Amino acid sequence: MQQERRASLLTVLGLAALTVALRLPFLGAPAGNDEAGYLIVGDSWGSGSSLYGDYWVDRPPLLLWIFDAAGDLTTIRLLGCLAAAVTVLAVGATAAVAAGRHAAPWAAGTAAVLCASPWLGTVRVNGEMLAAPFVALALLCTVLALHRPRDAWWAATAGVLATCGLAVKQSTVDGFVFAVVAISVLALTQPSDRHRSLRVLAGGVGGAVATTALLVLGAALRGTDPGELFEALIVFRVDAGRVIGDAASEATTERFLVLVGTWAVSGLAMVSIAVLVLAVRRRREPVIVATAATILAVSAVAVLGGSYWAHYLQQLVPAVALGAGLVAAAVAPWLRRAGAVLVVAGLVVTMTYSVAAGSQANTDAQDLGQAVRDVSEPGDTMVVAYGQPNVLLAAEMQSPYENLWSLPIRVRDPQLTELVDVLRGPDAPTWVVEWSDFDTWAVDAEELKIAVADRYRPVATPCGHVVWLRQDLDRGTVEERDCG
Repeated sequence: MQQERRASLLTVLGLAALTVALRLPFLGAPAGNDEAGYLIVGDSWGSGSSLYGDYWVDRPPLLLWIFDAAGDLTTIRLLGCLAAAVTVLAVGATAAVAAGRHAAPWAAGTAAVLCASPWLGTVRVNGEMLAAPFVALALLCTVLALHRPRDAWWAATAGVLATCGLAVKQSTVDGFVFAVVAISVLALTQPSDRHRSLRVLAGGVGGAVATTALLVLGAALRGTDPGELFEALIVFRVDAGRVIGDAASEATTERFLVLVGTWAVSGLAMVSIAVLVLAVRRRREPVIVATAATILAVSAVAVLGGSYWAHYLQQLVPAVALGAGLVAAAVAPWLRRAGAVLVVAGLVVTMTYSVAAGSQANTDAQDLGQAVRDVSEPGDTMVVAYGQPNVLLAAEMQSPYENLWSLPIRVRDPQLTELVDVLRGPDAPTWVVEWSDFDTWAVDAEELKIAVADRYRPVATPCGHVVWLRQDLDRGTVEERDCG
């Protein structure tokens, strides 16, 4: 017995280490839009004219604190490795508590495959990846609250962790859905435990409320108004959904098909369906039903967002991995052996891809930013139309325009009035990069084009994107690069 427990623990630890190893080849990949933007916003967060200092982004404060603490791309990538490892360990521990030690390697193995899968967008560190360990630990504490004495303390901790996940990415409802469903099933199926269910629920609510208050207070002390924060996290998302729907194109349909295809071939679909079937058959077991409900809720979140980016699927990892452990503990040995083959195959494919691909990625933004940086002077600033904060990060410049992403521009400044005012004002940027044609994204760009023509001159087209320099300034020649 002791030997089997030790073997299970060593397997889970080994899988966590393997997850980190599979992510390391991508440590030097060029910064993604979100990584670059969050680093810029986090570093600049303080007193200013916008939500986070002088920048605006529709993300909760804990995410920006994490990027601010990291400070650079390499560190945030290493934090991503740590987040993946903690997710694997926490999911393995949750499966062991809920279904026995034999379930732990299955849950951890599934989490390892998914946390290291480049096709799920794990190369770059985003909100879903950083929220995953909080979610996985919240699931663990909820299960412990249902299985251990001092349940209210475990529940309170689960509430704290679930709220932290939500404070990294506001759509991360996983911890709350899991807890509410598990407690409800326990109360309905075991009437004698209803007082205990209420105690667990109260503990979780208390932890969540206290954590929310601390996060809002901490953000306010740093200059972020609570009312504006609510508008960014809730109201903006409603408005953004309408804008996304109105602007849907062939590219949107293609991303949806890619999202569905990735869900189908990555193993997420197979495990999700197996968990749902198991939940129907064992609908009196709180953890199984809660896991199925969480998978359904998170799948709905990924689809209802409307943008259909592949990295949205990362949010499914904790619940799906836990579900894999629960299913493995419930099926016949021959099915577990078949599952082992699939997990090993997934790891082999991931390892092969990691070794073969390394850090290869499109480097246009990095090359363009570096080309401008090479001829810039201290104090130079830049605006990129529209979005692409990774160009700013590579150029090592700040922007006088508060919107660093295209979606906030389309929702909050569709007439580009604020952007035009910046270009015509005293803080006009040194450089303007026409990453996309000014008329793209269904914005009204007539005044913008006039403002740019009046005050700027085109000086280069590195990587095929027009770079404009303010007419009253002189800089060196921007290198014409053929990027890739």
